[in-house]
Amino acid sequence: MKHLISAACLAMGATLAFASAAQAAGTVRDGTVVDIKPDRIILMDIARAGDRLVTVGERGFALLSDDAGKSWRAVGTPVTRTLTGIAFQDAKLGVAVGHGGSLVRTEDGGATWTAVELEDTGSDSLLGVASLGGGRFVAYGAFGLYFDSADGGRTWERRRILAEDFEAHISQVLPAHDALWLVGETGTLARSEDGGATYTALPSPYLGSFFGIVEAQDGALVIFGMRGNVFRSADNGATWQRIELGTTTSLNGGRVLPDGRILLVGNSGLVAESSDNGLTFNVEWSPAGKGFSALAEVPGGVVVAGASGVGMLDAAL
Repeated sequence: MKHLISAACLAMGATLAFASAAQAAGTVRDGTVVDIKPDRIILMDIARAGDRLVTVGERGFALLSDDAGKSWRAVGTPVTRTLTGIAFQDAKLGVAVGHGGSLVRTEDGGATWTAVELEDTGSDSLLGVASLGGGRFVAYGAFGLYFDSADGGRTWERRRILAEDFEAHISQVLPAHDALWLVGETGTLARSEDGGATYTALPSPYLGSFFGIVEAQDGALVIFGMRGNVFRSADNGATWQRIELGTTTSLNGGRVLPDGRILLVGNSGLVAESSDNGLTFNVEWSPAGKGFSALAEVPGGVVVAGASGVGMLDAAL
């Protein structure tokens, strides 16, 4: 029996009304600028494309900001399914993935998009994508889906990782410590030291779902996920220390800021901040109580995306 879709995906799963019936019907074409308010769309991920911010979410829309998140414009992509993950190699080349095996790529910083057909996905969803540099991307998701591209996302190869019958949802792949680190459902924790050709499963400190991983400024790894669980490793994943947050609210996204602070965001407006490389966290909550899915740093602040669209973090707290 297949697993349930990851809670991190479903946490933002409601549908909001859009500005026109044509948009709601999915008739917006690739690159068309559409009238969507940035706080009236559910958004799942956000990435930097040079000085531009690009965030993606429901109905296959992308929102772009060229002024550090002060204003946004929405564009259509060739797909109408929810886009759950986005990654850029540089200011121009990027890939976004989503429900139903949706995958789109851009060569102009998100202004226009091209759909790429993937074989062997069926109706299963992709939950994230990572850029490895040099034109390499990996896309991953539900029921063990894992794809590799070596040509900037034009073509993709399905890989079977860990075991032929591996079907856990994969939440994130992170390049760190000259390796690739993979986290996911049912305590999935693995490392690849050959660029993703093979992965080795590691002993997991938790049997619930992990939704993300970050590398602290001092090199420590911090993994986080369901029910407020956070673990830290200072020895390259050999052992893990549980970090108490004092909450059972799930954490969906995280980032290490240029000043070394770690920010984790989650359901119900949860924001956890660490100034000591993940040894301790201070927890705050957005008064609106709406979930956050991802964040990105901008000069002088942080932008968050989630159930209330996209906006500055300070305004949400």
